[in-house]
Amino acid sequence: MIQRKADIGNGIASACVDKQQQQRGKGKSVEATVEGDKGKTGNRLMTNFGRRLRKARRNISQCYFPQRRRRSYSDEDFCSAYEFFPNGSPAEVGQSCRGNINLQEARILSDKATNSIVISAASQNFHLKAQNDIDRAQWLKALEYARHRAIKQAESDEDDEAAFGAGEDRALALAQAHKQLESKLNELRTAGGLLEKHSDELVRCLNDPEIERKTLCERATLLKITTAAVVKAAEDFVDFADRGTRKLGKAVMSEQKEKIVLQEQLEALAKQHSSLERAATISGTVVGKLPLSAYSDMEDDEFHDAPEELSIGGDKDSRAGTETSEEGESATTERASAMGSQRATANGSHELAAEQSGNEKSLAKATPGAPRKRRSTIPDRPDLPINLWSIMKNCIGKELSKIPMPVNFSEPLSVLQRITEDLEYAHLLETASDKNPFVQMCYVAAYAVSNYSTTGNRKNKPFNPLLGETYECDRSDDLGWKSLAEQVSHHPPAAAHHAEGRGWIMHQDFTMTSRFRGKYLSVIPVGYTHVLFPGSTNHYTYRKITTTVHNIIVGKLWIDNHGEMEITNHGTGHVLRLKFFPYSYFSREPPRKIFGIVRDSEGHPQYAVQGMWDSYVDMFKVLSYTGSGEKTKVDLEEEGTRIWSINSPPPGFERMHNFSRLAIELNEPEEGVAPTDSRLRPDQRLMEIGKWDESNSKKLEIEEKQRAVRRSREAEAERAVKKGLPYEEYKPFWFTKVNDELTGSLMHKYTHEYWESKEKQDWTRCPNIF
Repeated sequence: MIQRKADIGNGIASACVDKQQQQRGKGKSVEATVEGDKGKTGNRLMTNFGRRLRKARRNISQCYFPQRRRRSYSDEDFCSAYEFFPNGSPAEVGQSCRGNINLQEARILSDKATNSIVISAASQNFHLKAQNDIDRAQWLKALEYARHRAIKQAESDEDDEAAFGAGEDRALALAQAHKQLESKLNELRTAGGLLEKHSDELVRCLNDPEIERKTLCERATLLKITTAAVVKAAEDFVDFADRGTRKLGKAVMSEQKEKIVLQEQLEALAKQHSSLERAATISGTVVGKLPLSAYSDMEDDEFHDAPEELSIGGDKDSRAGTETSEEGESATTERASAMGSQRATANGSHELAAEQSGNEKSLAKATPGAPRKRRSTIPDRPDLPINLWSIMKNCIGKELSKIPMPVNFSEPLSVLQRITEDLEYAHLLETASDKNPFVQMCYVAAYAVSNYSTTGNRKNKPFNPLLGETYECDRSDDLGWKSLAEQVSHHPPAAAHHAEGRGWIMHQDFTMTSRFRGKYLSVIPVGYTHVLFPGSTNHYTYRKITTTVHNIIVGKLWIDNHGEMEITNHGTGHVLRLKFFPYSYFSREPPRKIFGIVRDSEGHPQYAVQGMWDSYVDMFKVLSYTGSGEKTKVDLEEEGTRIWSINSPPPGFERMHNFSRLAIELNEPEEGVAPTDSRLRPDQRLMEIGKWDESNSKKLEIEEKQRAVRRSREAEAERAVKKGLPYEEYKPFWFTKVNDELTGSLMHKYTHEYWESKEKQDWTRCPNIF
């Protein structure tokens, strides 16, 4: 027999034609079967389909279709394949299939003139022929419906996989699924209670001989409705539980795959490190030891840190190669920092401590009207060898957020100070304040590019701010600007930054998402940077680009910035799309190149900027252009104007964590700052002066204090919820959360109260976080 099968939902329609009868000329004899999960024979879509198939051709290219009956579907064993079988036994399905087409990826075509249907895919085509127009229309509808269901199911699976990302996102998705499942269960319990109540009432009515017929009918109807509600609630619960189970299974499989990848990478790293140790031993190299308190062989100990941020682009903490995590810092960040430059002199901790003591004794407020003399050097970074395998061996199988992170992989600056370091070239904004809108946009673009200028050689991670930690930087006396940054959120980690200069205002919200792909770590910034010029209506916004840290586990660490930054002037409608070209062996563009075209509100090119994100930016006037959009070709003036060049590094910068001049000055002790200021963080200060052992111990103490405060806040919130009382979420001290009218996103707006409080030395609102 020849059998043709189309899976539509759970319904399987099949038609069989007796080949022997066909050979005897008895083509009118037809046997048809319809299989269904509930076996209902009534409620037909069409009339009985006897005598509908007159001929079944041996060639797969043509056949006739049977009539079909209505049946119900479910998503459990939904299939979207059209299959051809040369034998008539349904038991042979999957054993003698002559071909099948995935309807999800197929095209379905129809010819009204010949009543034919073509199912076309990349590998093969099925040519089918229906009996008449009605039959063709019905099969077209069924096939299209199956194709639609297949596409929808595939999209649902992709959404499920996307919902279960890594780390905190996956835990949040699982928690939400658990809450929704609990809600469905409560609905089922409520419906069950109503069913029991109405059942009891109906029984009482039946036992009462004086009850009226009308009342009895009402009770019976009410019980029927309640029963239907219970059945519906039970079906919803089972369906949701089934989908939740599938999601949970995918999450578990994903975790297992990540664990296997990490184990393989760490094993390779261990082999490489062991061979290096043997070579060092043979050559007579003396391998030093780390301070005992920095690392522990006790596998039960877990060290946590404030959520890690890899500061990105404009936020130079993204260039450090750190990764966001819920409680601690990522093991991949350890590797990124370990492979960074670690050169230092062997002066010893005595000189370092002496220099630090001298700095603290020489604290003095700047003389009014005269720039303060600031330090030009910091203690050299100690050259302490790191037994990387002793750290990594305890990481296998553990959650990334619970891996110990000593200060050996850090630099003595906080994330808030790295954000402030973006203002090193803030003179570009001051110069732009009196320019025409097109030139002004070029200078704003140069400022945005300058934020990435040190990503090439700054590979160690900054300290993660505690919730409520702040950092002020008042450089009004020499650089003409002052800045304030605050850690405004713990989950997810986020910082708010506000700065003002001569003729400009800049504020930004910084948080990020990260993707670890084994060999590299990609960091995607979230939040907008705003640049305003109060003397005009020009208001610029842009988002930072992606930073990728390569060779995160094995090999030489290097960082690349790539993507497209769209800078918009909301006052004039001008737009600049600035492209950071990614590094590629096969690219014709030089590494680290940037290029962008400034367009007016009608899209016409006016200026162009180009250069390297780690060295310079030039501005060119557009003389003529052809094309539009991405295909625009511009003719630029021969000699452009250099509007930004990187500052030369201070002498010996490679021994001082590769710091720039401004970075050296950022952590200099200063009187009168808030008690939450990053300069006062003791573990960071101890690391700067070379006391890494004490720094590690203090770091653990501070983090444990922060965790205790967080647990207390969560307990208060839980008690308030149980009592039905409102509980206010955490509020920053110097910023307030508002809706950004220009971008439609949430942002933190400066309250303009910090500098007044500093003048009065009123820090009553500041918590004791250190």
